Amino acid sequence: MAKRTEACRRTKILDAAENAFADCGFNGASLRDIVEGAGVNLATVYYYFGSKNGLMEAVLKRRFGPLRQEHLDVLRQFEREAKGRPLPVEKILEAMLLPPLRLASAPAGKRQAVTRLMGRILTEPDEQTQEILRGQRSEVRAAFLKALQTSLPKVPLADLQWRIEFVWGALAFILCNPRKIELETHGACNPADAGKVLAEMIDFFSAGFSATASHRKPQPNFSIT
Repeated sequence: MAKRTEACRRTKILDAAENAFADCGFNGASLRDIVEGAGVNLATVYYYFGSKNGLMEAVLKRRFGPLRQEHLDVLRQFEREAKGRPLPVEKILEAMLLPPLRLASAPAGKRQAVTRLMGRILTEPDEQTQEILRGQRSEVRAAFLKALQTSLPKVPLADLQWRIEFVWGALAFILCNPRKIELETHGACNPADAGKVLAEMIDFFSAGFSATASHRKPQPNFSIT
């Protein structure tokens, strides 16, 4: 009974903190509002989470931890099926994109909780929050980068890193602002069709990852005055 009560109390604190962080960002969120929303006192928050940073870390881990694990699980499954051969870029992209797109198809409550928090982190990047998030995502990023280096040994590391960032950026936009895509394309593109989104992104980004420097046009010269 005591463990159940503690778990319920922690969940209430995390729910209140998530709402505050999503609404106001890390710096704007008030611990006073969080404790009032959770129906606890400040000492209880410090007892469970140690600090505001610890609370944000727990919020991010609860929401993005399962996604991180699914990323690793899908990638490892594909690697086992490849039996030691380098994974095709298309399969690496599928492992990157499939878990978040599954999330986009989840029930509204779960989906909106994650996308609200993600949207706040993207639109108001706070260095402390970004540092916590980088720590939680480092294993996933390293795993995908290693798979891409194995698959595309001739592509420079910096190019692969750029292209990975383009994938994550496009994916975040689709997850956080799907309505804009539908409006801008007058309904021709439906972000709710996860299978179609996956296929289009794999087609587009696989070509980009496989491009080499010799295929590029000369870069324009920009002067900033």
